[in-house]
Amino acid sequence: MKKVYVYDSETKKVVEKSTLQHNHSAAVHTFNAFTSPIDGTRIRDSAQLRSHNRKHGVTDQRDYGPDWFARESKSRDDRLTGATKADKQDRLNALNRAYEQQRG
Repeated sequence: MKKVYVYDSETKKVVEKSTLQHNHSAAVHTFNAFTSPIDGTRIRDSAQLRSHNRKHGVTDQRDYGPDWFARESKSRDDRLTGATKADKQDRLNALNRAYEQQRG
């Protein structure tokens, strides 16, 4: 059998591939099976979830980062209270129009 050599970044040497030992463990994502509220199918793994989401045109909350919900909540609050840039500009324009009408 032909020997294969690779660079070991820890020892900074070229070593035979069969002797190289990695201390890296693969990231294992545990998936909790659940029943889809959309069509009642049982989703058992990530591949089924991706396929299901694609089929039904939906997304999962895990597709968004934790800060996304906080940003969206603030954005929604701003829209509801009239604190967006567009709302502020509308109020400024209304004040300018009223001022111009008073000036004559």
